[in-house]
Amino acid sequence: MFALACFVRSVMRFVQKAVIRWDGFDQKYIQMLSVNDQNVDIQYWNSDIGNHDSIKIRFNHEYEILEHWIPDLPLKVIIHGWLDSIIHEDGVFCIKTAYINVGGYNVITVDWGGIAGNRNYMLPMLMTSKIGARLSKVLENIVNLGIIKPENIHLIGHSLGAHIAGVCGSLMKSGKIGRITGLDPAGPGFEFAKLQKKGLKKTDAQFVDIIHTSGGSTGIYHSAGHVDFFPNGGTVPQSGCYDGMQIERIIGVVGCSHSRAYMLYEDSVYHANSMMGVKCRSWSDYEEEKCDKDITTPMGHGTSTKARGDFYLRTRSTAPFDAPETPKEDL
Repeated sequence: MFALACFVRSVMRFVQKAVIRWDGFDQKYIQMLSVNDQNVDIQYWNSDIGNHDSIKIRFNHEYEILEHWIPDLPLKVIIHGWLDSIIHEDGVFCIKTAYINVGGYNVITVDWGGIAGNRNYMLPMLMTSKIGARLSKVLENIVNLGIIKPENIHLIGHSLGAHIAGVCGSLMKSGKIGRITGLDPAGPGFEFAKLQKKGLKKTDAQFVDIIHTSGGSTGIYHSAGHVDFFPNGGTVPQSGCYDGMQIERIIGVVGCSHSRAYMLYEDSVYHANSMMGVKCRSWSDYEEEKCDKDITTPMGHGTSTKARGDFYLRTRSTAPFDAPETPKEDL
């Protein structure tokens, strides 16, 4: 496993350089790009409407959701990352499906696939600020309808979507967002080769929790929230993602680990409080059982907003992901 970790680090150094290369990229182009209802598709969902129908939220026409809105329920806002879209049913919007299935929530999905689908990572990475600003205006308009308060809004973003959530939260004028969950926030351009200054941070909401699953490669590794979770150490490979040492498989291992963050969160919606994190100084301390096991909090949906610090845990290779304390050989 040590050899795998070293190989992954060397591969990711190559990937990081490739992803963030300038190639003559002109940032003035970013300033010219507009964000509109076509390239950022925002949809409203709830259990009454179901998982297969939604209401399009048009900018400055947010009042059109009033007849469908379920009063007195909190709002979940879900945002995807690079190369993702709502058409990918096995992507981060599986969390939308989970919340609709369990019921009790108003849900909004933010599909910015018209921009995120650009394979030149530089463009969607630099556009996160504009997407976040647009989303903050939409949410401000919804708050101004008097149907929800900012403290009852929970933003959930994967990869670049986590940073969009952070920008959105930082720009809210009607009050601070209640919670932001960052699902393996993107690392390139934010933690290394810092070309984008507006990344997710704990001041962006009343409570910020982060789940790290590919830290130091596609995801950030440093603690950035009030609570940071590091399942299986928070790095590549996540349990169930290792598939050999070949270069083409390593890329798949990294992608699998990056995606595991939203799969863990989805599982936490269906199985409340099943994955318990233990507060600890490091993964090595966790493995050596040097943590205070009396300080715990569930990872994902049920995370306590009173929790603070870094938390570690093991997961199984498949859902349901809750796992015993004993380490597994087959990662």
